[in-house]
Amino acid sequence: MKQFRKKVSKCLKVCGYFYKKATDERRSYPIVIALCIIMTSLAPFINIIFPKFVIDELMGEQKLEKILLYVAVIVMGNFCVSVIIRILQEKRNKQEDWFGRIFDMMISKKAMNMRFENTEKDSSIEAEQKAETGMAWYSGGIKGLTDCVTGICASVITFLGVAYIIVNVSYWILLVSIIAVFISAFCTSKINRASQEVFEKTPAINKFYSYIYTKITYREYAKELRLYDGTDLVERKALENAKALNKMDNECAIKQFKWGAPSAIASALSYGFAYCFLGIMAIEGIISIAEFVMCITAIETFSNGCLLPIINNSQQLVMKCNFMSAFIDFMKLDDEMKIGSQGIERGDFDEIQFKNVAFKYPGAENYVLQDINLTIHKGERLSIVGLNGAGKSTLVKLICRLYQVTEGEILINGRNINEYSYEEYIKLLAVVFQDFKLFGYSLDENIRLGIENSDVEKVIENRDESDERNLVSIYDVSGITDWVNSLEKKGDTILSKDYDTQGVEPSGGQGQKVAIARALYHNAPIVILDEPTAALDPVAEFEIYNRFHQLVKDKTAIYISHRMSSCKFCDRIVVLGERTIQEIGSHNQLMERNGLYAQMFNTQAGWYVNKS
Repeated sequence: MKQFRKKVSKCLKVCGYFYKKATDERRSYPIVIALCIIMTSLAPFINIIFPKFVIDELMGEQKLEKILLYVAVIVMGNFCVSVIIRILQEKRNKQEDWFGRIFDMMISKKAMNMRFENTEKDSSIEAEQKAETGMAWYSGGIKGLTDCVTGICASVITFLGVAYIIVNVSYWILLVSIIAVFISAFCTSKINRASQEVFEKTPAINKFYSYIYTKITYREYAKELRLYDGTDLVERKALENAKALNKMDNECAIKQFKWGAPSAIASALSYGFAYCFLGIMAIEGIISIAEFVMCITAIETFSNGCLLPIINNSQQLVMKCNFMSAFIDFMKLDDEMKIGSQGIERGDFDEIQFKNVAFKYPGAENYVLQDINLTIHKGERLSIVGLNGAGKSTLVKLICRLYQVTEGEILINGRNINEYSYEEYIKLLAVVFQDFKLFGYSLDENIRLGIENSDVEKVIENRDESDERNLVSIYDVSGITDWVNSLEKKGDTILSKDYDTQGVEPSGGQGQKVAIARALYHNAPIVILDEPTAALDPVAEFEIYNRFHQLVKDKTAIYISHRMSSCKFCDRIVVLGERTIQEIGSHNQLMERNGLYAQMFNTQAGWYVNKS
């Protein structure tokens, strides 16, 4: 009983969640569903009741006008009801198609806005995949949910009318039909359980399936596949994945057959009993031929059109609610990244302070950073260097609030950064990571990314001359003016061929310059450049360094690079090593100390000399 209440509670919760969302989107949706239920529940009675009148007339007075009238009622009744149901179904389909897109967008928005650390967790990745598959393959989304709800409600209404007709003839027929239906329902529950077990196992396999059949066919893998003849490896992995999926499907099919057979046998025996029992009653004159036909049609409707659909749809509803609850669970994942409500203006920034900061990645045992104490002043150019794995990029991610510190705190103007409104806080930052990403939109849209997201159309329409001049100056400072001018559509050029075959694929260096242009366009007081010249050729790198002061102007700049020569442009250099700060000072000061920085600088300088 406890399990039953739990299932009912879950179904009510899931239905309440999704129908509230659907009603908010389309207020006419509940009315359409109600009309569908009414028309579907009344439709069977046309073919149950009126044929009796036709047969009675054929067996009695045989008046042609009455026979034609009853036939016309049957034909026109079925036609009108089917047309109305078809219209309502079309209305449902349009609305449910829109709902499907809305729920897809909700998943995407959640994935984009959840805490950054959750995007790397297996549990979060699996939750997202369950949400996607649970709303599509296994439940059919809100359409599948509504199919069950309307099926149950319509069948209950029809059930009451049909049961009344059968009971007036014989309780025994009703009892046998109910027993047969419950046997079938029990078997169906076992079949549904097998499907649920498959659903629980699929996320891991589907993740691999998606990688093999989708991602690995992307063009970025094309060179390696051809140069290293990797096709055989991919085919072997694909075959292994196919066998795993096939084995799981076969096990499910065996269980479905095992429980499907008893269901079919019970149904056949039930019909056999009904025909024999009613046949004997007709022969003995207890019921007329017309009543015999009406009862047979009623029993068929009662078993296959009422009771069985009620039970099956109820089981399907429970199963689909289990699948769709994965969507709700995913939407409720912790997304406290945007905590804080304190406002901060761009001009209010004075300093960033690290106080006894320590950090280890979620789920990891070892610290990446420990005992970090550092103050970055407004307008300062700070370079962060260190060996690979020293925690340079991690330090930047902590400033960006992509992760929360494990110990200590980071302050801006003496206040913990988590106390500030996230939306306002990130406006202080313009960041270019080494693994930056460009989107399949126009070049200018990539540069304007995030500006006035609440009214993108207004931004596009209001491209005034000052904004155009600003973009031109950004092109120039970031070094992409010649490239942009060489493009036929200039700033309207799409930076990908994924959505537009006329789009362009920028080189690594061009892409990196666009990413720098994006950061500069946002005009934030703090600029963070993580390996900003990694994809540039030596000439372009030299140009960027020469323009470094023009790039950052009077902003605070935090600069990460493996190229020690870039540090000369900075006021101070922070040297990370052994999970903490080893040295701090200007280039000349650190060279005089002859410590880790001097060692790294001389080693790299010697490498260039030897190569030359």
